[in-house]
Amino acid sequence: MRDSLRFRLSVQYSAIVFGLGGALLGLVYLALRNWLRGQTMTQYVWSGRPVVVDGVEVGVLPTLATREVRMIESVYNEIVLNQVAKWTIVALVALFLLSMVVGWVMSGRVLRPVEEITNVARDIQAFDLSRRIGLEGPDDEITRLAATFDSMLERLDRAFASQRRFLADTSHDLRTPLAVIRSNVEVVADDKAATVGDWREVGGIVQRNTEKMSEMIDGLLATARLQTGKAQAVALSLEDLVASKGSEYSKPLAEKGISLVIDAAPALVEGVPVSLDRALTNLLDNAIVVSEAGSEITIASGMDDDWAWMAVTDRGPGLPEEPEGGRIGLGLSIVEQIAEAHAGSLVSTPGPDGAGTTMTIWLPGPGADGPAPVRAPFTKG
Repeated sequence: MRDSLRFRLSVQYSAIVFGLGGALLGLVYLALRNWLRGQTMTQYVWSGRPVVVDGVEVGVLPTLATREVRMIESVYNEIVLNQVAKWTIVALVALFLLSMVVGWVMSGRVLRPVEEITNVARDIQAFDLSRRIGLEGPDDEITRLAATFDSMLERLDRAFASQRRFLADTSHDLRTPLAVIRSNVEVVADDKAATVGDWREVGGIVQRNTEKMSEMIDGLLATARLQTGKAQAVALSLEDLVASKGSEYSKPLAEKGISLVIDAAPALVEGVPVSLDRALTNLLDNAIVVSEAGSEITIASGMDDDWAWMAVTDRGPGLPEEPEGGRIGLGLSIVEQIAEAHAGSLVSTPGPDGAGTTMTIWLPGPGADGPAPVRAPFTKG
């Protein structure tokens, strides 16, 4: 108990009140003593005059010398001062005990929100960050502390949810090519009449799926290096990155009958080139998967309210509002992780007529402040 903050606050409060009260009573005592010593009884002593009680003379006041009067005054003053001193000590003891009680009660009221914060922090577990303090009251230090704690929990909750989704997407997408490889190899291995052509066909399937897995692992390694701080950020032009990626994809897309529109505007950020290149590649690959011949894909970049962005727009069926199992695919999960590692965000916006999707990566520019936007470019609110 002696080590508790409440006890220490109570003692400090009591010591302050006791010290101030003791000083005040001491000053009162000294002032009273000086006043009494300045008083005299001479003007109240009528020596030699008769004493009348109920109209009857009962005696005559004795004649007192000045020295005797002074002696009486001194004795009387000492009696009064002794009584004042005694009651002052009693008042100090009562003041000390009362200040301890009041200090204990007041410190308990002041520290109650801190106790609430402690209880919430104690109850929180890594897999459940949904608890919030929600402290209401005046805008004081404790309320701001609780609001800051809630904000931290909100960010942690989003980060943990993103990590869980990322792990689920990784497990699912890596398991799929492995399952394809294993099933095809088992089928041919169990077929005693399998020919060299059958094995060559399985070899092609294995090669394609291993290449796919290799690309996934490269993306995971790039994300891991970025999150562990091993990748170095440099000044980077998103305009150049978008233009370069457009030149790389224009011809292959044209062969598939898909037109590519490049709308690259200046946008400077501090970022890791390899990671942002991987993010834009993943967005383009996803857009290609859902695009049919004769459709159009747009890649763009620009600045909006001190935030840089690059986006990929397709005319496909669009993303479901609630993906199955909460998964958005390993490719988009990697993009989301890269954006968050750059203090940005990944935003999905449906097309104006319900067809197609715009995937936007927001990245902080030189003057950006506050949280990353969760809207489409040039759309306020």
